[in-house]
Amino acid sequence: METKVKQFIEKEALFTRKDKILIGVSGGRDSIALLHVLYRLGYDIVVAHCNFHLRGEESNRDSEFVTKHVQDMDVPFYSIDFDTELYARQNKLSIEMAARELRYEWFDSLLKLTGCKYIAVAHHADDVVETFLINMTRGTGLHGLTGIKAKNGNIVRPFLRITRNDINDYIYDNGFDYVEDSTNSEVVYVRNKVRNIIIPALETINPSFRSSTIQSIENLTRAQNFVMHYVEILRSEIVEHRDGMDVLDIEKIRTAPEPIYVLYEILKPYCFSASTVYNIFTCIFEENASGKQFYSASGIRALRDRDKIFIQLRKDDDDIYADEPEEYEIRNVAAFFNLHLNFMAEIFDSNSFTIVKDKSVCCIDYKKLTFPLVLRKWKQADSFCPFGMKGRKKLSDFFVDQKFSLFEKENTWVLTDGKCGDIIWVVGHRTDNRFRIDEQTKQILRISFLKQ
Repeated sequence: METKVKQFIEKEALFTRKDKILIGVSGGRDSIALLHVLYRLGYDIVVAHCNFHLRGEESNRDSEFVTKHVQDMDVPFYSIDFDTELYARQNKLSIEMAARELRYEWFDSLLKLTGCKYIAVAHHADDVVETFLINMTRGTGLHGLTGIKAKNGNIVRPFLRITRNDINDYIYDNGFDYVEDSTNSEVVYVRNKVRNIIIPALETINPSFRSSTIQSIENLTRAQNFVMHYVEILRSEIVEHRDGMDVLDIEKIRTAPEPIYVLYEILKPYCFSASTVYNIFTCIFEENASGKQFYSASGIRALRDRDKIFIQLRKDDDDIYADEPEEYEIRNVAAFFNLHLNFMAEIFDSNSFTIVKDKSVCCIDYKKLTFPLVLRKWKQADSFCPFGMKGRKKLSDFFVDQKFSLFEKENTWVLTDGKCGDIIWVVGHRTDNRFRIDEQTKQILRISFLKQ
């Protein structure tokens, strides 16, 4: 078995001889086998044990066993006690999730303390089959059916192609002691029902059920890899990154093969729930649905706006002006540098100046300005004289003409003159014609807005 594990480690590039490995050891058969396999293969290991105090004296027995077992092997050893039930109540978690959080938070701290690079856990091939069946009963997609990964970040699973029978044989052949968790035989837990009732029943139909299921999972993994490759191609065609937001082309989603699946995969990084993704999908086929908004659990907002879906963090999380005043008074050119809003201002002589054609740069006649200037959020009643156009225009109408989304409107600022209050610049979009450079201009003020 040791050779088989070594070959799997090398094939999957789980870790190298130079890496120090932290092993979580409970004292049960699986973790004891993992400990001895990696120890005998000569890897640099550190052992960690958690006492969750969930099984009374049996939990203490396990801790005492692991402590003595590791002392005999002369490897670095760390142990910790948790009040798991208290933690679960305080954080409103199930006991299983509470134990998982406590365990991996502690493991992460041990990585820093010991210099270990990876955490090795003893999940094996039978665990993969059980997880597959559990996920299938709950309803899942390809991701849930591809089982447990051999390497997930800094967590590695060297036993993933080793069966429970392989482990039992290894333990008995070598005479290793271990402790038995009495709850493993109880069928009140879902996994134990799958392990002790469902899988044996399926093996009466097909004695090779476990190995054939592993093969099916490998086939599904290949299919998922292919599908995700194609999804990424579609993502590059559908999603445009624009000024701190992602913009999705609705027509390209509609015409994609299996559009709801494509939309689900595209929205997955933003943590929208499956039900919210379905509501967004329904929305893109509705007429007069422009303006509908949806929120993810992580505080990300999606907006249907005409033929696009705009995705942006909530304003108070992502807006570059978050925690800043709604209005700034700018007393002189130098004051632009003190705004902390990525503005830069310079004065040039008109004889040696070349106008920059860039919406994020404002070039105006310095002598037409009256300081202090005011930088503020736009208001519903605002109007200006857009450069290159005749007459005044309401800013709200300008937004409509430019097809601004709600997000873009919310984040629009204007620079106004201190004397008359006229808009000088709709920041990042258009200057006002009244402050334009002309034949009489002697000095030019150039203001650059450096977008984050």
